[in-house]
Amino acid sequence: MRAIYILYILLIIIINGCATVEVAKEVTKVTNKVRTTIQKITSDQDDVEKTENHIKEDDVEYIEATENFIKDKKEIVVERKKQDIVIRKQKEIIVVNIQGKTLNQLTQDFGKPDLIREDGNTKAVRFKTLSCRLFIYFDLVIKKPKAEYYEIRNTKGELIDKKENIEKCFKEIQKT
Repeated sequence: MRAIYILYILLIIIINGCATVEVAKEVTKVTNKVRTTIQKITSDQDDVEKTENHIKEDDVEYIEATENFIKDKKEIVVERKKQDIVIRKQKEIIVVNIQGKTLNQLTQDFGKPDLIREDGNTKAVRFKTLSCRLFIYFDLVIKKPKAEYYEIRNTKGELIDKKENIEKCFKEIQKT
């Protein structure tokens, strides 16, 4: 009977041993899967962080570009307002009315233009002297184009804003 007990105990140990090996194999498989999953999650998390950092950098660049654009736009608007004031001043000073005249009428008043340029629906005409330039713009959409806009600039292309310089330039242009 003792032998049966010993055999029974050996049989249980062998069965348990086999079961332990099987359990160990399964535990190893599960451990490997868990390790792989954790590595994947960690790498995905790193990718997400890298993407978030990249997006944040892009956002900063976009915001900076937008701020620069707004600043530049404000500067342009201010400069345009200054030019409008100067042009209104020029129109108050010049006695002869240029707006509404045809190119033929202006040619009779100022002589032959130095430059005539058509660009789309606009014709630009330039009369020049040694010290200044008179630019006159015509709308070509109209059948008989008439001067719509004009400005007087110095030889550097800057608007002339002093009354005496405007009058001097206009007299020079009328003489040519």
